[in-house]
Amino acid sequence: MSEPAVQPLRPTQSLGANQALVVGRISDVQRTDNAVYTLIQSPAPDAYSHPGIHKVQSKKLLGKLGEDVQIKCRLAGFRRTYNDKHGEKVSTADNSLYAIEE
Repeated sequence: MSEPAVQPLRPTQSLGANQALVVGRISDVQRTDNAVYTLIQSPAPDAYSHPGIHKVQSKKLLGKLGEDVQIKCRLAGFRRTYNDKHGEKVSTADNSLYAIEE
């Protein structure tokens, strides 16, 4: 298998506006014709919490299943508004993470 498309941050690199560093272990990979979707499970903050799961979209494979990774991502998303079962207006956000592939 070829080298991962995204490399860990070097100490001299920093994050810009609307960027994040996702750190964790690859738990699943889904490939489509246009993109690769990687599920990354981040460590739980303590022994009594559940780990976070983050879905990162990329053009290339970010690593192998079970591999620990650090992925620099661009944050994006959109607002979604709907009416709940009581007719109340509810606003939420659907967030997306896109790997910054250098």
